[in-house]
Parts: sequence; structure tokens; C-alpha cells
Amino acid sequence: MYRTKDQVASEFIAEGKRRGIKERGIVICIATGLVESGLTVYANASVPGSLELPHDAVGSDGKSVGPLQQQVIMGNGWWWGPVEVCQDPTKSAGLFYDRLAKLNYDGTSDAAAGAIAQAIQKSAYPDRYATRMAEAQRIYDRLTSGAPVADPKRPDFNEINEIGLDNGRHASVRSRPPMNFFLHTQEPAGDGIGPEFDSAATDLSAYLRSTSGQSAVSYHYTIRQATDGGVTVVDVVDTDLYSWSVLNANVFSINLCFAGSKASWTRDQWMTQSKAIRVAAYLAVQDCKKYNFSTAVILPPYAPARAGISDHKYVTQCLGIGNHTDVGNNFPWDYFVQCVNEFTNNEPVVTQPVPTTPPPAGVKKFPDDWTDRELLVEILRQQRGYNLTGWDQLGKRSLVDAVAELLKKDAA
Repeated sequence: MYRTKDQVASEFIAEGKRRGIKERGIVICIATGLVESGLTVYANASVPGSLELPHDAVGSDGKSVGPLQQQVIMGNGWWWGPVEVCQDPTKSAGLFYDRLAKLNYDGTSDAAAGAIAQAIQKSAYPDRYATRMAEAQRIYDRLTSGAPVADPKRPDFNEINEIGLDNGRHASVRSRPPMNFFLHTQEPAGDGIGPEFDSAATDLSAYLRSTSGQSAVSYHYTIRQATDGGVTVVDVVDTDLYSWSVLNANVFSINLCFAGSKASWTRDQWMTQSKAIRVAAYLAVQDCKKYNFSTAVILPPYAPARAGISDHKYVTQCLGIGNHTDVGNNFPWDYFVQCVNEFTNNEPVVTQPVPTTPPPAGVKKFPDDWTDRELLVEILRQQRGYNLTGWDQLGKRSLVDAVAELLKKDAA
């Protein structure tokens, strides 16, 4: 995860204070972010360079990016600014404050404040901003009061965002929201222990990008604790998309791999990765909250199938998909649960049953489970024929077979 909602709001607050914006103006900015994105850093596939920049979700509203959904291009010119500014929480807030500072925003009612936000954003839904002012004020008060924020303290780890390096070649569009977070092992050569595996997270990420065809595989995250105790997390695939990790369970899951790990490890070997396990728990909790599914840890023997956090063996044993048994019998589930409880502040666990029975293994549903490339090839074949030899002004046919030979010569 690049930024939590509180982190986005905190950047809005810090930039507003740096510029001398009064409290009411900062609250208007936070309310605008709530309306536009839910305080989420959005990328946009139709904006060049956007997917290569850090983000937490991918949107498709015109050329809008970032937590304030600022249009990068409108007509033939720049409207808000370049993508690297509009997609950054602090810099995008700066653009907002540039315009806000020219308006009489202080001491306004919620309705008037909403009208000011609308004057800046020019939204198709002008009445929504006023309805979020009270919530924005509460967020401002909480984050500036010194009170603890809702999200637990982020553990220390180095996060490397490599999502843009993949360009969507190892992920697919979800047809349903995620409801599970699964843990995996890598199964490398050797025992997976020692300094030669310190770079395993980045090494595995690079390997995943090299896979192709029927052997293509990906995870959302790779993670490794080095021998010096430092933890590296690589963001490989956007969690808004599904990775290619667990066959027919891909579409409703988020997947993390402990780079260099083995399902045959002892508990002691697993505990050499204790900091990485703690970070994995943090990431799982953050994604459970982001996508609104249960933080329940589904332990062996697993049943019944339900929403929550588990491992690849759950997919095999409980869902009947595939034959993997990682993370293995000696994974320290007790320690992992302790870490999850730490990051949920011991909130009561809500059990969420599976809404529908997962499809049987091997079934690939059109168009939901097709990759973008497969869908584009299908469209091209409809236009030019299966072997792409059509046209030459339709003598070689297709488009679909020259509109079925002009509907069989108008039904003869």
C-alpha cells in the first residue's frame, strides 16, 4: 500500500499549514478528497506515465488522477498540471490551495464551503462536497489533536513499487472484489536461509516479470527479511487487479509471497523471517480494510470457506482448487495472529461467508477471466478473421465475414 487515507489527509494538512491556509480551507480540501476518491491515490491507465507512479487504485474517469481526481489534460492543453504533480497527495493539494487561496473561504457554512469546492473542482455532482464537511472536520480534528489515528503504526520496512514495470502483463481485471488475502512460499533451490537470499524479494519480482505464456505467474507482493533485520516489500501487481497465483481463486484474492521461503521450513527457520511475517500481517490488515473484507485469520484445518486471511493450502484443501500445500505445517500461525491483532487493535473479528461457490478449477469464464491481451486479440479476430488475413477491401473477408456477406445478399 502506498498511502493510507489518514496519510493522504495528513499530507493535505501539512501542505495547507505550510502555505498558511486556514483550518477551514484545509477541511474543504479534505472534504473534496473524500468526495473525489475517498482519500485514495488513484492512477489512470489512459494518462501516460500514471501507472508508473505510486498509487493505490486505478480509475478511469477521463484523465483524472490522484486523491483529488485532478484532470491532467483537458482539450488540447494542461488543465491542472502534469501527472507527477496531480497524482502526488502533497503536490495535488498544493494545486488545490493555489485556487482556494483566491477565494473567500474562511468562516463559511458547509453549503458555502461546498460551493467553493465546486468552484474549484467543477464537478458534475456539485452538491456532494457540502455533505462531507462534517466528516472532514472530524478527520482534521483527530489528526491534529495528537490522538492516535485509526490505522496502527506502520512497521519499519522498505517498500519498492515496481507495479509500473509490469505494465499489466501479469494481472487481469477483477470481476468481483477481493475477499481473501493468501500467503505463499517461493520454494527456491537450497534451504532459503542466509545472506545469499537477502535480495530475494527483488529477485523474485524480476523473475515473475520474466514468466510468460502458460507458465506466467505473479503475486501482488514479494517480501523478505535480510540477515541485518531489514525488511523489503516489492509491490509487483496492483491490488485492484488480480494476480496469477491461485488459479480460479485469483479473481477474489490478494497474494503475498515470502521470497526465498520453503513449505518444509521448521518453525525456527520461519522465525528468522519474524519481521517479514509482522509486515505481512500489517499489509493483510491494510488490504482487508481497503477492500472491506474480514480480518479473520483462517487457520488449518480451514473449513468452512469464508472471507479472511489464509494461505495457499486453504485454496487447495478448502476450496478444492489446485494442489499446493504452502505455507507448510510449521508456519508460526500463533505469531502471525498476534501480529494481525496488533494491527487491528484487537477489534472483534467479523465472519463473512463466501457469497458464491468458487468456479471449478480449469474453467475460464469469458470475458471476466480473460486477460486484456486475450480480449484485444478476440476483437481483432472478429475484425480480420481468426488468422488475421481478412480485408483487402473485404475480398479476403471478415469484419465479421463482410457482415455475413451482407446478410446473405439481403436474404436473397
